[in-house]
Amino acid sequence: GTWSDTPLRQVGDDELEWLGEDLGWPTPLTSAASLLDFDGRAAGVERRFRRELEAAREELLAARARYTVARRTLATLAGYRRDCQAFLAWQEENNIGEGDWEETEAMEVPDNDADLDA
Repeated sequence: GTWSDTPLRQVGDDELEWLGEDLGWPTPLTSAASLLDFDGRAAGVERRFRRELEAAREELLAARARYTVARRTLATLAGYRRDCQAFLAWQEENNIGEGDWEETEAMEVPDNDADLDA
């Protein structure tokens, strides 16, 4: 189950309302058998609530992980964008067009080790 499946409803900023079965709170005249029955039902409600709380914790952890990945991805993309803008500004300052890059790629790059061999 997910947190949205829980029998709880938010009624205020910090207040939740239980939508589960009415436990029928005990009174001073309640029999011992009824008290045991009440204890059992109350324990069942508590177990169910703990399971739902654990499911909510797991969902929160997964959401935090997705948020972290998205934040890092955006930071990486922002870095790429900044680098591209800096490169384009440098290219413009040095009057380099697309055709200039094609000519450069066609040129043969000298082997730096050739000088060491001589």
